[in-house]
Amino acid sequence: MYKIDCRNELLVWGFGLLFMLSHLGVTAQNKVLIIGIDGTRPDALLVAKTPHLDNLWQNGAYSFNAQTDPLSWSGVCWTSMLTGVWKEKHKVYSNEYKNPNVKEYPHFFRRAKEQTPNLKTYSIANWKPVHTILQENDATGTIHRKTDKKVTDEVVKTLKNTDVDAMFVHLDDVDHAGHKYGYALNNDKYIGAIEKADEKVGKIVKALKRRKEYGKENWLVLVSTDHGGTGYGHGKDIPEHTTIFYIASGKDVVQGELLKQVNIVDVAVTALKHLGLDVKEEWKLDGEVSGL
Repeated sequence: MYKIDCRNELLVWGFGLLFMLSHLGVTAQNKVLIIGIDGTRPDALLVAKTPHLDNLWQNGAYSFNAQTDPLSWSGVCWTSMLTGVWKEKHKVYSNEYKNPNVKEYPHFFRRAKEQTPNLKTYSIANWKPVHTILQENDATGTIHRKTDKKVTDEVVKTLKNTDVDAMFVHLDDVDHAGHKYGYALNNDKYIGAIEKADEKVGKIVKALKRRKEYGKENWLVLVSTDHGGTGYGHGKDIPEHTTIFYIASGKDVVQGELLKQVNIVDVAVTALKHLGLDVKEEWKLDGEVSGL
């Protein structure tokens, strides 16, 4: 009887150890994908037919009343998203990126690599200036493609063939449509551009789920924008320009509408948190964790 009891105890202990190690493995493989869809008004997103984005927010955490920087230019806002601080700290006040304060407030890739140097980080963008704040070794791969289709193709290829821990994707055609045809809910070409962006999001998410190791990975997908717009432009401190959307999708997300105020600076902080990193007070980040 004693031998049988010992054997049973060993079996229980062994299964418990395997269970614990498997869960530690999942935690060790937390990964994040951020998709930025330039110039997308949240009210226009809700008007457009966007089944892939709908699936993400309806099964995730979301806000259609999130806020970007009052100075609603792309350079300002993307920098706020990717550093986790407002312009008063990162010092980007236009699309020209004059003297960004990346030493004190760097891209979140750098923050992540400070603690986990071997992380594989990729930034794939249509609008090349978004890469300006990347310092040497921040990104494992920095890729610029001149169309959203080529950006999407590059993202799909990278997700299929490469070890990725954190990725930022920038799509720009919606903003192009806004500038050319007008940022309006009754503008078929602007709404159509949002619908085409949704198709690209669908291809990206499909590629993500087809990764060979996807079952062992714990992905957080964050989708947002830099600003809205009216007429043929943006940049003003008015709700149509500064109200944005925020979507968080993944196993660790608390589903439902986020009732607290969500800001563009939350994206970097949420990504860092999901990656299991220590968000230090000395970094003086302005964002908060949203949706986890």
